[in-house]
Amino acid sequence: MPVPELRPRDLLVKVAACGLNPVDTKVRSKKTDATLTEPKVMGYDGAGVVERVGADCSLFKVGDKVYFAGAIDRQGSNAEFVAIDERIVGHMPKTLSVTAAAAQPLVLLTAWEGLVEGLGLTAFNPANQGKRLLILPGGGGVGSYVIQLAARVFGLEVIATASRPESADACKGLGATHVINHREPLQPQLKKLGIESVNFIYNAFDTKVYFDQYADIAAPLGKIVSIVETDAPLPMTKLMSKKVSFAWEFMFTRPMFGVDQGFQGFILNEGAKLIDTGMLKLPQVKALPFDVKSIREAHLEQESGKVIGKIVLTREAGEVGTFAPGSRV
Repeated sequence: MPVPELRPRDLLVKVAACGLNPVDTKVRSKKTDATLTEPKVMGYDGAGVVERVGADCSLFKVGDKVYFAGAIDRQGSNAEFVAIDERIVGHMPKTLSVTAAAAQPLVLLTAWEGLVEGLGLTAFNPANQGKRLLILPGGGGVGSYVIQLAARVFGLEVIATASRPESADACKGLGATHVINHREPLQPQLKKLGIESVNFIYNAFDTKVYFDQYADIAAPLGKIVSIVETDAPLPMTKLMSKKVSFAWEFMFTRPMFGVDQGFQGFILNEGAKLIDTGMLKLPQVKALPFDVKSIREAHLEQESGKVIGKIVLTREAGEVGTFAPGSRV
């Protein structure tokens, strides 16, 4: 593949590591009648060093270490070089290796946008005290950051869901007050904990599967945000009597439509500060060598639905392995 050409506000980044997310496997397996006119480079999360800057760039310089989540309609980070708009890029956390940094951007952005825009939350707001948030599931990459941000930045009581003991332990370690099993009905488990309803619901699974249960457990004036599409109509009227609002979160909206892109750069830079101060802990990271065999392995594992934390491909030989939550790699 040739080195990507730069648009005026693009950075050319030499990719040292890239992270995997469910969207990678969805895009790869998407059925379409269209014929590719050029090779499609997969990958969205990434971290590396700025090699060149576009004519109108002002936020970064050559040599800067950066991390990013990319754009779904451009070539991706499973490559040696990637071109990316500087407005959706952040300065890499100073305390992380490139391998650890590459695991963070997409899940951090998705969690932050969903909480702030989808659920309307504001940081360190006393009005949040005593309110509860349910995150389903809690053990994945997005859930790992939703738990932490909701508990530590937004001051909510967090109820996470997990179906395996190791996932439940990961959720508790990240700050969840309670963990329930999403393979069993939600409401009876909440009532057993003395919880009648939840104020906020963050859904990271096929939206139609739990929608009826969400309608039952949402508090009056509650809010639901979902990050996963569904192929079935949603019975929105079930939310009407309690005046529960519903919103979608799609991290790629800003770069796809070219709107308010700088907000993502802001999130990544603020998130880096929270990571560097220790306020945010990293989810578990499994790092594989940056090669075709590992990409296949990573996609198969991601599709299994059993990933805890994040999978990363790295060019740093000394950073291959599985690292516990909170590790800096």
